[in-house]
Amino acid sequence: MTEPAVSLHIKSLERGAGTKLLDVRKKRVYLTKAGEHVFQYAEEIYQQAKNAEKFLENLKEASLHIGVAMTFSGVVALATSKFEELFPHVKLNIRHGPSYQIVEELLDLQHDIAVVVSSNYPTSNLRALRVSNREELVLVTSPSHPICSREGLKLTELCSYPLLLPPEKSATRKILLERLEAEGSEMSPLILVETDYLECAKRLAEEGKGIALMHITNVEREVAQGRLKVLSLANDITIGVDVIVHRSFSLPLIGERFISLVEEAFQATKPIIPAMGSQFSLR
Repeated sequence: MTEPAVSLHIKSLERGAGTKLLDVRKKRVYLTKAGEHVFQYAEEIYQQAKNAEKFLENLKEASLHIGVAMTFSGVVALATSKFEELFPHVKLNIRHGPSYQIVEELLDLQHDIAVVVSSNYPTSNLRALRVSNREELVLVTSPSHPICSREGLKLTELCSYPLLLPPEKSATRKILLERLEAEGSEMSPLILVETDYLECAKRLAEEGKGIALMHITNVEREVAQGRLKVLSLANDITIGVDVIVHRSFSLPLIGERFISLVEEAFQATKPIIPAMGSQFSLR
């Protein structure tokens, strides 16, 4: 919108409210005291309107919008396949991305359900179910990489080698860097590439360009084919998995069924670490 159009909207809004709501100083806009209170009501109205839109969408066509962390794309794909067999009339809209981004989109009601790396997401508007406590992250690279000949590696020994990591806000990257710090690393890791595109990281690792951090299920095929090798670490790197929904949105029964299938998928894909799932009960 043009600046004059914005000014007209502000004047119209304040004329309708009968009081000054916004204060414009030096081309910046501030809420007045009255504006701050009205803004709280406006947020609630906006949230209810979004809920009404979603309700009407579900009346027109049975559908679920799912947000999935890239880390768990392979496992959730198994749950999706089973769900489509059971409910062929339900339309699934699935979006992949970093956990922090998926949570932000869930808060904006872009998803009904989010499957993300467990973390302390700072909001009271979400309900979470822990579907797995111990999902294994592995470090992989080309079998010809010189580090592959070493056994029982400490994470601090990796700082001399190029790493292929997810972007800065990634939950898995944060976990790895926290482990490095806990083990007393005095060196900053050498990060060659930052990408949330799994296939790119795997290709670079296959070519021996660096060491990639992956969920074990995302590299099982490449490891079995001898294209990648899992590094032998002194201590495993594990993460949790949370399924999250928005508190203001009432999850339909098909949503609960999808969540139970996700939990079953994580329990079934434990080639190295036993499953530690839980009964479905969103907290």
